[in-house]
Amino acid sequence: MAELDQKRTLILEAALKRFKRFGLSKTTMEEIARDLDISKGSLYYYFSDKESIYVAVVERMIADCFLDMSDFVDTATSTDAIINRYLELKETMLKEYHFLFGINQWIKDMPSTLMRQTIELLQTVEISFLSATIKKGICLGELNEDTDADATAQLLINVLFGLWVIWCKWQVTGFNPLDREALHCFMEREKKVLDIFFNGLRYRPAINQDRL
Repeated sequence: MAELDQKRTLILEAALKRFKRFGLSKTTMEEIARDLDISKGSLYYYFSDKESIYVAVVERMIADCFLDMSDFVDTATSTDAIINRYLELKETMLKEYHFLFGINQWIKDMPSTLMRQTIELLQTVEISFLSATIKKGICLGELNEDTDADATAQLLINVLFGLWVIWCKWQVTGFNPLDREALHCFMEREKKVLDIFFNGLRYRPAINQDRL
């Protein structure tokens, strides 16, 4: 089993390099196999097609990026600290792995099924993370204890994704994922949205009523 896992890891690392340089459409199973010095038939033993490799690469990348976030949530002393760490992580992901999310496809009206699956994988992890963050804020006494953490996290991710798609569409000359300044500008907008959301969650009617 250890040898099998090691082989899969090597395949994913080789595929990631290919996807980063050439993209999914211009990468073939034969090229990935050649990079690993194995036969294409051997590659099919581990993955049925390049799309399944692509999904596995995305899953591994997301797991690696969010590896320490759950521990950070457990030890954080404020929701602000968690959100700032989250924004730093997300900006890094967009800079380093934008090619995995088919960003330019989201400017179109009909992104592929594979790209939808890719985004859903990321959103599932983000929703779980933000839900844990909200629950942590409630435990710290920062956020309204009546907040439905799971439903609120789902709504927040929907809003953030909508902001992302609209922002991409508004790029006059077409979205360029290599434009670091533009990505940072977008992350500043995302931070403002998160600030609005979490400031709203800090509103506690009973406390505010006592102050009147």
